[in-house]
Amino acid sequence: MSSLLLAGCTQYWTKPNTNRQETAKDLSDCRIQANQGNAKIYTAEQLETPCMVGKGYNLSYNPPKQ
Repeated sequence: MSSLLLAGCTQYWTKPNTNRQETAKDLSDCRIQANQGNAKIYTAEQLETPCMVGKGYNLSYNPPKQ
């Protein structure tokens, strides 16, 4: 039962007209950016979210339709 509950909590980055490879590259770039500099106050996730949103992505609980 717990695996069912966890599966429903998965979030996906979605952006119209973007394939999985582009999304993976953009997320990787944002994670690299988040880990540079002095990120001791914020988690990497807190820093990658504004980066991905800035690239036009939205967080969704539904997987991309591809």
